[in-house]
Amino acid sequence: KKKPSETANGTNARRPLRSLRVAKVKRTDRRTQASTQARPHFDTHASASMVSFADLSTAKGLKELDTFLLTRSYISGYQASRDDLAVFGAMASGPAAKEYPHAARWYNHIKALLGESFPGEGAGVGLAGASASAAPADSGAVTGAGMDVDVNSDSSDSDDDLDLFGEMTEEEKKAQEEKKAIIAKAKARAAEKEKKCKSLIVMDVKPWDDETDMAKMEADIRAITRDGLLWGSSKLVTFAFGMKKLQITAVIEDTKIPSFDEIIENDILLLDEDEEVQSDHVQSVDILSFNKL
Repeated sequence: KKKPSETANGTNARRPLRSLRVAKVKRTDRRTQASTQARPHFDTHASASMVSFADLSTAKGLKELDTFLLTRSYISGYQASRDDLAVFGAMASGPAAKEYPHAARWYNHIKALLGESFPGEGAGVGLAGASASAAPADSGAVTGAGMDVDVNSDSSDSDDDLDLFGEMTEEEKKAQEEKKAIIAKAKARAAEKEKKCKSLIVMDVKPWDDETDMAKMEADIRAITRDGLLWGSSKLVTFAFGMKKLQITAVIEDTKIPSFDEIIENDILLLDEDEEVQSDHVQSVDILSFNKL
């Protein structure tokens, strides 16, 4: 008789183990290659923290930047750096928020940071070719924004015209005062809004046993008074073996009562130094919900 593992010609029908391993390795290589090709490529040969993008005036470059900023706030590190300034300077304009939401978010943030560094209002400037600092040393004048400045002049008046560290002009002072006023109003609105913030708390107060005077327990809780604390509705709820617990609500002003736990521990449970409950009526307190109003 033929063995079950042999074919009609007597050869083994099982596939060699070595060929199975080779096939498995080949499939793994193909999956790895496909996964690698699907990922965006960032050049990190120079440094582990260095990244490069394609031309940021093209859709490809913007897509790479948007993908890179998906989980990042800045180009490198956890604060704005020269890398952010370099990328920002390479962009002609802000990217479209619908197509590149992460790049647009980063662009607006860096733009706001630069705006805070230069609060003065500019009159506009036209730039063509090299900057003034890159001009040849023997050039007689530098032209920009419709004004010619003679760099070879020995006149003492030129020093007054180019005084970059002089006093602020009236327009600059006015702009600075307006900015301070806007910031002060914003802070005042935030402080006023914070004062009005309230929270609604729903909690379960459980007694020691079924012989506890629930009316007395509720009266003791409502007798707790604090500036910014208001007790609300309550009801008795059956929870185990016919026992009832008190479910009561409270509204607090967040700025006046920063911690409701202190009220629970010190006024309701009456915890001692060993954190043992000393209340004659209350065994435990559970917070069911804590929501902002």
